[in-house]
Amino acid sequence: MARTEVRPAVAVQGLFLFFGFGIAAFFPFLALYLDGFHDLSGSQIGLVIAAMSVARLLVNPVWGHVADTRIGRRTALQLGALGSAVAALAMNLVDGPGALMVAAFVQSAFMVANGPNVDAIALVHLGDERMSDYGRIRSWESLTYAAGCLGFGFVLQRSGVGWAMPIFAISTLLVFGWSFTVVRDRPHGVVVHGRLGSVGAVFREAPRFWGFLAAVLLVWTGFNAAWNFIALKISDEGGGPLLVGIGTALGGLVEVPVMRSSSRLQRRFGLRRVYALGCVVYGTGFLLWGTISNPTALSLLTVFEGVGFSLLFTTGVVIVGRLLPQTLYSTGNSVAQMVGFGIGPIVGAGVGGYVYQHLGSGTLYAGASALALAAAIVAWFALAIPALDHPGEIAETEEPRATEVPMPGPDPTT
Repeated sequence: MARTEVRPAVAVQGLFLFFGFGIAAFFPFLALYLDGFHDLSGSQIGLVIAAMSVARLLVNPVWGHVADTRIGRRTALQLGALGSAVAALAMNLVDGPGALMVAAFVQSAFMVANGPNVDAIALVHLGDERMSDYGRIRSWESLTYAAGCLGFGFVLQRSGVGWAMPIFAISTLLVFGWSFTVVRDRPHGVVVHGRLGSVGAVFREAPRFWGFLAAVLLVWTGFNAAWNFIALKISDEGGGPLLVGIGTALGGLVEVPVMRSSSRLQRRFGLRRVYALGCVVYGTGFLLWGTISNPTALSLLTVFEGVGFSLLFTTGVVIVGRLLPQTLYSTGNSVAQMVGFGIGPIVGAGVGGYVYQHLGSGTLYAGASALALAAAIVAWFALAIPALDHPGEIAETEEPRATEVPMPGPDPTT
């Protein structure tokens, strides 16, 4: 296949653009899809989401190791995009909690290769000096996420929630197609990382990573308990897919300016303070979600998700970049996502489904808020090192430049 001549910055931004549509089709409407198309109860929905989380827990570090040491990040991304699209279509063809858990497990096992490798590709493109500008590139995903939430919410309201997985599959295939515009990277031979491969190397390189993961576990467990059932709460209070789509679109729109300003926030206040602030924003939002019953007000209050996610996700990726060398970017991001989106949902969604069904939404959201605030405290102490605590002194420019350290692989001009 002849390589399409696309500037490196445009190629990376395009990945985020198309990836945003897939996220919009999948996560905001997943609970409604399982409830409306497959007629699952709250506890059964929690089990399906937990099965997906087990896949993230088991497979995420494998993808990270393989991408960093064997096949490269672009190839890992392509395999993940293609596999997750096929598996998502299969979810529409099976029925029953057991069959859905298997299909969702397979879908998630491929899907987890996408995000960490897109982020790793972006970090390598930016380089050490421009790493804080990650939020500017990531904001393109938030823009299409917002547009997708609104548009897909309208489509699902009119045509049925069964279209959620086909829409996700189409969006992910667009990521697969666009990925060929990115320069293919090849790891420099086989690096001997010792015990546990590149995963073990992450912790030997950065012992502080343990503390960071503790904060990640707390905040994303609370998030998954709260977020996976907000659509059901809106529905139970009298709303529908369109109202869910409006709320999540609003959150996505707020992500754009917050992410684009994240580099300035990180330089002025430091990564530790910004990450702790994101946890506090989440804690406040979750508490409000549990106390409000009006579906329209609930939809509008999902803006807290957009602000909190922007601060946490962009800062978290840069923390990985500051703690680890370039050769471990995919593994570091994969391990962080394994904990946040693997273990976190197993506990958050698994227990959250039971709590929502038997103890009520107020109890669920109060617990989620407490976990997010606890994460802020843990992060405050775990990230208290000069590399993460003090603002950078890097001049700001309008457009990030590619790193001067060459990415393994062929010359992009050939």
